[in-house]
Amino acid sequence: MRKYKLIINGERYQAHVIEYSSNHAKLNINGQEYLVQIEDDASAAVPVLGGQDKAVPLAPSLSSGFEVSGGELHAPLPGVIVSIPVKEGDEVKKGQTVMTIEAMKMESEISSPIDGKIRKILVKERSLVQEGDVLLILEGEEVKTPPPAPKTQRKTPTECEQLAEKAERILRAPIPGTILDVKVSPGQMVNEGDVALILEAMKMESDIHFNLSGKVVMVHVSRGDSVQEGDPLIELGE
Repeated sequence: MRKYKLIINGERYQAHVIEYSSNHAKLNINGQEYLVQIEDDASAAVPVLGGQDKAVPLAPSLSSGFEVSGGELHAPLPGVIVSIPVKEGDEVKKGQTVMTIEAMKMESEISSPIDGKIRKILVKERSLVQEGDVLLILEGEEVKTPPPAPKTQRKTPTECEQLAEKAERILRAPIPGTILDVKVSPGQMVNEGDVALILEAMKMESDIHFNLSGKVVMVHVSRGDSVQEGDPLIELGE
């Protein structure tokens, strides 16, 4: 059952899609049920909430990108991960909810596109994601395993490669926003997946996680700072 949080003219509503077919939809809005007939005529009358002049809009149906080669499930749009009701190793069925994402003040469920098994989850609850980000990896009969990468002889890194590696150890702002809190300080040891700071963006709070382990060398921001996409936030050492 899809669940949405709506804000209309400053009023908050909880909307649940109970049933949906090609000719009707059954909705529960703030505890009151509505049966909506779906017609080809776009001007057809739609039941409205008391005190509202317009029909209650529903969140668009989300279609997550899925890579058959590798089993990667991608974020359908930018947002914040609200909940992850599955864990690595779980068996899932096609259509089963694997995550809930909040975007545009509405919550939408992301479903598994196949019957399979959760091999790896790449995000956490309260994580901020961009459209196309890999959320999790599935394995199953419908997933084609990519061929292994050819082994290459390790070379001594060049100066450019060393600079690139150093750049990768700088945590950067994924989108413009405001720093609400910084969870680490210089000298602190952190692990991959630890929360680095809390960012407010698109009127939503989200946790920004480290993608590497290491020692915090420098913190470039503080509480209340405004940042732009790509701005350096925290630098890690070895």
